[in-house]
Amino acid sequence: MIISDEIINSCLKQNRTAQKKVYETFYPVMLAIVRRYIRDEEEALDVVNQGFVKIFQKIDQYHFENSFEGWCKRIFINTSLDHLRSTKRYRDLFSFEAIMPSHQVFNDGENSLSVSELMKLIDTISPISKLVFNLFAIDGYSHKEISEELGISVGTSKWHLSSARKQIQAKLKLAYPEVSVLYG
Repeated sequence: MIISDEIINSCLKQNRTAQKKVYETFYPVMLAIVRRYIRDEEEALDVVNQGFVKIFQKIDQYHFENSFEGWCKRIFINTSLDHLRSTKRYRDLFSFEAIMPSHQVFNDGENSLSVSELMKLIDTISPISKLVFNLFAIDGYSHKEISEELGISVGTSKWHLSSARKQIQAKLKLAYPEVSVLYG
């Protein structure tokens, strides 16, 4: 999705028509990003609204060097993380009681799982491992960036990614025995 420099410059001047164009263009994509992190629909909608407010408040920090969409995505991911950090549920996720046991790796050489089926399956793994998995595997954050964002060590981030992969593999083995898992 491309937003012209003219529209961005109009947003810098608080032009409501330009802001509406940005909102309408990016709303579906940004909602999908937020929903990867926040399961509750009302909370997700609140975070999306907070994200757009931040975009329009901080649009002067966009320097036209990288893609505007990428800049917006980063704001929405950070807004989602800020929301999660502000909840007691998030703090409880880092307790050892939340850590899932290891699962056996499965790999059968076949692959017939759709992206939507995989996303539904990812949604069922332990919340903190899902959060790290989304940040690393889907949004492209490094373990160092994840550790800084979540206030955990790089090793803990790596452990949660490994745990997420193992959980996904175990669930795939049970739900879709014909599907291979490429994490090895």
